[in-house]
Amino acid sequence: MMMNDYKKIELLVQVAKLYYENDYSQEMVAKKLSLSRPYISKLLNEAKEVGIVRVQVIDPMSVESKLEQKFRNKFNLKKVIITPSNADENPLSRIGMEMARYLNSIIKNGDILGLSWGDTLFECSKSLIGREDLENVTAVLLCGGISNLKKNIYSTEIANNFANKLRASSYVLPLPAVVDNKKMKDIIQRDHNMGKVLQYGYDANIAVFTMGAFGLKSAIVRAGYLSDRTMEELSQKGAVGDICSHIIDINGNICDMELDERTIAVPLDVIRQKEYRIGVAQGTSKIDSICGALNGGLINVLITNEETAELVWNKN
Repeated sequence: MMMNDYKKIELLVQVAKLYYENDYSQEMVAKKLSLSRPYISKLLNEAKEVGIVRVQVIDPMSVESKLEQKFRNKFNLKKVIITPSNADENPLSRIGMEMARYLNSIIKNGDILGLSWGDTLFECSKSLIGREDLENVTAVLLCGGISNLKKNIYSTEIANNFANKLRASSYVLPLPAVVDNKKMKDIIQRDHNMGKVLQYGYDANIAVFTMGAFGLKSAIVRAGYLSDRTMEELSQKGAVGDICSHIIDINGNICDMELDERTIAVPLDVIRQKEYRIGVAQGTSKIDSICGALNGGLINVLITNEETAELVWNKN
């Protein structure tokens, strides 16, 4: 078509407006203009070819918001995913779906996936996308996962959910997260079987964990690992939360070295070296622990919701 053919251009614009702006079907456009439907289809294609019609597909999940960009730049993160805060929606379910979607985009054959435990990660594990194409993937807990009380911390369920969806071998640490003394921890780590599981945690290239709150309602307290007296002492030392059972302060540093020496978990310095350190958390009780994780370089991927992200940003 010659672009100086005014009548043809006018017809292309008319057909395009009826179809794209007025939501006419091709049959309706053909009837209105007394033309055949195949000719209308040809005109619509021609309108695209000459630039009268431009089609733009926007994936809302791939467009980075200003807040996501600010977090990524300030804390040198690989990825930030902030979901809308919707009162009618389970926030854990939503961020769980986003975690699953992101993990699906990065995981590959041979990866070792390190996991924490608790309510948040359990909800996330239920949103995982099945991957029949994966081979030689390993899922392992990064910390001891047996509760001292009746509180279910879902360690086995989490490992199994990840293993089932990702065709992975799963390993758990059938141990409490905190033991009575360092000597006991050393004996456990020297055990051949336990040492093998811990080594998988050391070797993991992807870590997925939550930033646990600090307080009487936190998972690590409800699991029976910390006494009221210990909680009071930790509070005085500036504790804000836990990552893989390590109690941290607002700067992401270990809050109590004596307690940490009794903690059965992959060390934070090892976690900091992981290629992907995916932190998943939401809610006002997690604000300080998220800040600590960010300030300490413990995560390089943040997945949370809008309300939580805004509170974290304002605090930092």
